[in-house]
Formats: sequence, structure tokens, C-alpha cells
Amino acid sequence: MTTTREPRTDFSTIAPLDTASVRAYLGQPIDHMAGLPWPFPDGYSAFRYSVNVDQARVPRQTLAGEWGRHIVDLGGAEYPLIMAERRAVLDADPARVKVLPGMEVACWDLLLYYVRDLSLSYPELMHLEENVEGRADAFRWRNDLLGTDQSFVLGEESTLPCGPLEFLAREVPDDLLMVRERDGKLHFDAGAVTFAAAWSVSFDVGMDMYEIHGPVPRMTGSGMTARAEQFLKRLPADQVFRRVNWNIAASPTRKFDIALESLPDWGGDMDQARAAGEAIENCQFRIELEHFIRLPMSGAVTFNIRTFMASLAEVRAYPAYAGQLADILAELPEDLATYKGFVDLIPEMVAYLRDSDVAPPSLD
Repeated sequence: MTTTREPRTDFSTIAPLDTASVRAYLGQPIDHMAGLPWPFPDGYSAFRYSVNVDQARVPRQTLAGEWGRHIVDLGGAEYPLIMAERRAVLDADPARVKVLPGMEVACWDLLLYYVRDLSLSYPELMHLEENVEGRADAFRWRNDLLGTDQSFVLGEESTLPCGPLEFLAREVPDDLLMVRERDGKLHFDAGAVTFAAAWSVSFDVGMDMYEIHGPVPRMTGSGMTARAEQFLKRLPADQVFRRVNWNIAASPTRKFDIALESLPDWGGDMDQARAAGEAIENCQFRIELEHFIRLPMSGAVTFNIRTFMASLAEVRAYPAYAGQLADILAELPEDLATYKGFVDLIPEMVAYLRDSDVAPPSLD
């Protein structure tokens, strides 16, 4: 068993194995709507924030396909592309990983939980060997889709090329957040976040739920933050829950990384697209599928986020979805639309989704 940390040379290399299972998985057609967790129930036409949780690992059928069968949705044929973007962000900005003192055991707990789950969810593509060489704390993780083959000893950071939280972030498309109770409140004390929607892990780390959600209109004042905190405090260790959130991305591109840290790289995208007359159809309906897990060894609670995106052009291919989203956008209160960042685009988006002609506003 290796006991010295491997150098970071080629740490970001993605080299899928040439196996029949890998070829079949990466050969799937790309369809951004097929696995999209459509966030609105039938007949729903007015959005307000709510603690809309349900049981995880339960597949849900949509007009376009299915979502929710596993905790981790790899993303089909785009999985290596998503992971290449995540690894590039981590290489360029190591501060996207934050671990406050006392959360080290929780990071190992999360790594082991996820690689075990992945090996059960994708047994032809991902493999975890336990009790390597007769050691109960020794493991070997192989991810055929990325070419990862890594042995490690639980709790010995020198046996990984980086910390356990960053290592896991380089294997899964989910942003990874962990909370623990301090002074009677839940605090966000560890995270690996590369695909935040206009927020910063460096700014939010260490905050409690009330501080994090304070800027969200109608949330804390309505008592929803308190209810969410109580739900997480009482989360059982033998059940996994999930919820879906949504937004229209601030960049009309397929960029996952629209965090505040990278604002200079994407902040001008919308203006450029509008000037070219290409903004509205390329606006991205951005869905966050959040999973809540109480980890078995440390008792820490995860709040993990998998981001999906489909352009409004892709949504409009499903008239029932396009009409529902148009109704929701048209009804959305101004304070919520302003917080989400797209209040000025609503008339154009609604008209586009309803297949109406609309002249773009003057940029003068």
C-alpha cells in the first residue's frame, strides 16, 4: 500500500478505459432534456420557495425521459466533459475547496460513502475493492470512465494525491457541501464547490443557514429556513432525501462555472449574446438537484448539488413544458425574479416560450 502522496503531475488527466461498457456509456446520444429533473408538478403555474423534499433513489418519469434513479447522475456521454471543466476549475483555483478544522473525518466519511454508492450504482464502470491486502482500512477505487485507479488508506491523506474532499470532487459532477451543528445552529463548514450559481464558497464557508439564506426573499421571514434547519437536524442516517431548485443562468452558455470567483470570465456573456440577438434561445434553464445525507461515521450532514442545464430552445421542443415555464415566469413576483437575476429578461423569455415574436429591447 502506497504511503507517500503521489505528485500532482497529470492529476487532471481524463483517460477513459477502452472497454465495451465504457464505449456504450460514452456512446449515448446527448440529450439535455432526457435526464433533466423537471422541477414543476403538473398543473403548477406559480412558484414560491418551499421545503419540497422527497425520498431519493426513486426514479421519476418526465415527458423527455427519467431522472433520480441514483444519488449521482453522471451525465451520460458528457460526463468526461463536465469533469474536465470541474478539474480545470480546481486546478486554477484550489480555494474552491474549503475544510474548516474538525471536518477532516467527515470528508473521509463522504468519500467512502460516495465511492461505495457509485460502485453499486454503476458496477460495470466503477469499482471499489475493500479490505485490500487484508487491511480493513485499505481500499482501491477504479473509475473506468475517467481512467482513475487509486488505492488509499482511510484517514491517511498521504495515500491520496490531494485531500479526500477534493479527490471526490474530481470524480463526481456534484458540488459537495457539508454542515454540522455548532452553538445550536447548522453551519456550512466544508465544501468543494466549482459550479455555484453566482455565489462563493470562500465567502459562505463557516456561515449558518440563516446567514446563507438571509438574502433570499420570503425565505427566512416565512419560517422556511427554520423548518429546513429542523429537517436537517433530524435527518436519519438510514434515509436519503432530495429536492429540486431552479433558475435561469446568468450566462446564456453551457458554462457550469458561474461562481462569483470567475465573474470576470462570464459576466459579459449575456450582454454579448443579446447584442448578437442570440440570448433568449440560449438562456439556460438551470436545475439544481440537491441530496441530503447524514453520514454514518461522522454524523455530518451533506447538502450536495448536481447542476443540470437545458437551453430555452431545448425546453421549447416540449410544448407542455414550455407553456408551464412561461406561465411561471410571467407570474413570478418581482422580488423573486430580481433575486434570481433575470427580471429584465422575463418578457422576452415568456414570448419565446409561447412561440411569439418579440423584438429584443434596444441596447442603446
